[in-house]
Amino acid sequence: MNYIDDRYDFMLLLKMKNMQGEMNVSIIPNNFINSVVAIGVQQQCNGHIEKLWIGTGFLVSMQEPNNIQTSTVYLITNKHVLNGKSTVYLRFNSILGSFVKDYEIQLMDGFGKKTYTEHPDAEVDIIAIQLNPQCLINDSSIWGAINIEAESLDVYTMKMQGIDEGWLVYALGFPMNLVSDFKAPICRMGCISRLTDAFVQPEKTKYFLVDAQVFPGNSGGPIISKPENVFFASGVNYMPAKLIGVLSAYIPYRDVLISQQTQEIKMVQTENSGLTIVYPVDRIKEVVLLDWNRHREGVINTFGTYIAENTEKGQISNSN
Repeated sequence: MNYIDDRYDFMLLLKMKNMQGEMNVSIIPNNFINSVVAIGVQQQCNGHIEKLWIGTGFLVSMQEPNNIQTSTVYLITNKHVLNGKSTVYLRFNSILGSFVKDYEIQLMDGFGKKTYTEHPDAEVDIIAIQLNPQCLINDSSIWGAINIEAESLDVYTMKMQGIDEGWLVYALGFPMNLVSDFKAPICRMGCISRLTDAFVQPEKTKYFLVDAQVFPGNSGGPIISKPENVFFASGVNYMPAKLIGVLSAYIPYRDVLISQQTQEIKMVQTENSGLTIVYPVDRIKEVVLLDWNRHREGVINTFGTYIAENTEKGQISNSN
C-alpha cells in the first residue's frame, strides 16, 4: 500500500471515529478534538508569504428554536485574537488532497462592519461568528461542533454536579505557533483553581480560574472537564467530558526590582503564574444568542445554517 493510500485510510478512520459513537473510546471525544481549529494570519517572511498561527478557536452548535432538525454552527474564540484584523485563516484536517485545508474568514463586510459578534461586556473576552458547515462537507474536511446545550456545563450545573476546585480539566489549543501539516491540538492538563465564588452569583461571574500552563496561541481554546465516575449513596454516576469554558490568558506574575539607593523601579520581570482565566459556558451562550439574534434581525448578511453557497454571500473560502 502506498503513502497516499495509508494517509487516506488513516483520515477515513478519523472520520469514522467521529461519526460512530461505538468506536469512540477516547477520554476527550473525537468530536471535541475535531471542533478545535488553529487561527492564523498571513505575513511576509524573507520575501515569501507564510501563515503565522496566533490563536485557537472551536466550533459549537446551537439548535434552531424554530426547526429542531437544524443547528447553527459558530466559531468561538477571544476578542483579542481577532482585534485589528480583517482576515484570518482556520485550519481543518481533510480526507482528500492535502492533510489540511486552510479557510479564509473575512472579519469585515462590504460596509466595514464586523461579521462577528462580541460579548457586550468589555471584560468578557469572547466572540462568536456563524460558519457554514456545508463548505467543509463539500471539501471533505474533518470537523466537529460541540453541542452548546447537550455537551456543555454552565456554572449552575457544575455546582449541582459537584464540579468545583480540584476537578481535573483539559486545555486544548495551539500554543507558540505549534501547528503542523496535520492539525492536532495540544492538550494540557490542569485543575479548577477557583470556582466557588461563581456559585454565589453565577449570573454576574465573568470568569473562573484554572491551574494550567498555557502560552500565547492557546487563547480562545476550549476547557474540557475530565470524565469521571462519581460515587453517590445511590450508586455510581458516570460524568462524561463536557465543555465548561473558553480559555483567555494566563495571569502574569510580576517581580518588581527596586534600587536600594534611589528606591526607583529599575526592572519589572513578568512570568507565567500558571493561573488561567476561563470564561464559563454561561458567557459563551450569551454571545452565541446575541449573534443568532443579530442575523435573524437582518442586521448583517453573513451566513450561518446553510444560508450561503459561495463566498460572495458569506465569509469562508478554501485558500489551499
